[in-house]
Amino acid sequence: MRKPHFDGLRAYADDAIRQPDFAVIRQRATRVRRHRRRAAASSVAALVTALFATSLGYATAGGPQVPLPTPSISVDPDTGWPRVTSVVATGATDLYALVQRCRACPLELYASDDVGATWQRRSVPPAPDDDSGEPRAATIASVGRGALAWRDIRAVNLHDLEYWRSPQASPTGPADSTRSASVTEPPWTTIDGGRTWHRAKVDPKPVAAVPPGTRPVDCHLVGQPTPCRIYAMDLVSGRIAALARQPSGITFDQTWAGDTSVPLGAHLWVPGRDPATDRPAVASSSDGGRTWHTHVFTDGVPAVADHGTVAGKYLPEVAAGAGGTAYALIYRDGHGRDSYRTTDGGATWRPVPGGALAGVSTSGFVTADGAHIVTSGHNLSSGQEFRGSRNGGRYQPVTLPGYPADLMLSQLTSHQAAGRYLVLSESHLYLSDDGWTWRRVDLP
Repeated sequence: MRKPHFDGLRAYADDAIRQPDFAVIRQRATRVRRHRRRAAASSVAALVTALFATSLGYATAGGPQVPLPTPSISVDPDTGWPRVTSVVATGATDLYALVQRCRACPLELYASDDVGATWQRRSVPPAPDDDSGEPRAATIASVGRGALAWRDIRAVNLHDLEYWRSPQASPTGPADSTRSASVTEPPWTTIDGGRTWHRAKVDPKPVAAVPPGTRPVDCHLVGQPTPCRIYAMDLVSGRIAALARQPSGITFDQTWAGDTSVPLGAHLWVPGRDPATDRPAVASSSDGGRTWHTHVFTDGVPAVADHGTVAGKYLPEVAAGAGGTAYALIYRDGHGRDSYRTTDGGATWRPVPGGALAGVSTSGFVTADGAHIVTSGHNLSSGQEFRGSRNGGRYQPVTLPGYPADLMLSQLTSHQAAGRYLVLSESHLYLSDDGWTWRRVDLP
């Protein structure tokens, strides 16, 4: 039995306000949701991943752009400040970073259009009214080219925070399952790279498709979980609306997007289950949601309800590239998953040879040449250990040159956009153009 990890508890308590990259937040929150379905609807997954709200209107937030390159930060080894709390990419060259200079300092937003060579200061949305006295905490998400969503996070419960960040945490979670976050204000969105900010709005009139180069929005993020639908955001108007044609032959979880690793502008992939048999299923679309194809994995284990709710472990996890290649991890037993591969946009799926994958808890990511990379463990001297499937072959140990060795197992690699993979480590960002070879980039 593994020894529980408590070495970082003091650091977690000291640094509770710090938030990891949004992709990390979203996928970790999804795992928490899976293991703790009996928690109230305001659990970590529900609150941290609630990216969009249903408020209407367009209240513009101010603050001019400061178009001056900024020097790289130098972190004090004793205090750990300043810190980069979130980094996202909205294209192959465009990056955005949230920086906090000290514990009581305001959050600062920086943008780079040259892959981190230079950074420019941008405005941030107005701070929420908060009487707690805690410093402002927030996270950003990429929606499309130059489009971001900003979510303020009001409070964090330390018990859940320890479980959330510890790779050795018990699958049942901490004994204290009290609320882990509190968010009341609707989020802010920008379609001009942080020059101006607007309150999110939802239009009742549906749209035909997800605009090219953008990411679909799940119903939980919009704040309309019943009935669950898939939404899209227009980058010209900022309008959010449901797709006119929704996937058929599949029941999908309200936070299905947390079970996918897909770059901006790729095919649409929606994991769920067959409503007739409860077996795992994936709906896919190659035309932005105008038409859908649903595949049921008949070899998969039928979902079983846990306290009236289908346990998340029975739902597929999907990793895809910019084209029609994708991998789906299907629950097999308590410790393993079967992997399936498609190269035709989800029309047909074939099992990857080699049997079940053990110890794989996330979808992994698809490299530029179509290989599937999953995390298989952690070595104290060499960092994370990886396995990869090339051309649909069995998974073999692989190396990722330049990948940081000091990351926890739970720190996830994010396939943010075509040609842009990233992972954040303290004051440095690690980027890859193809998912294989990595390099360090200094942050503002």
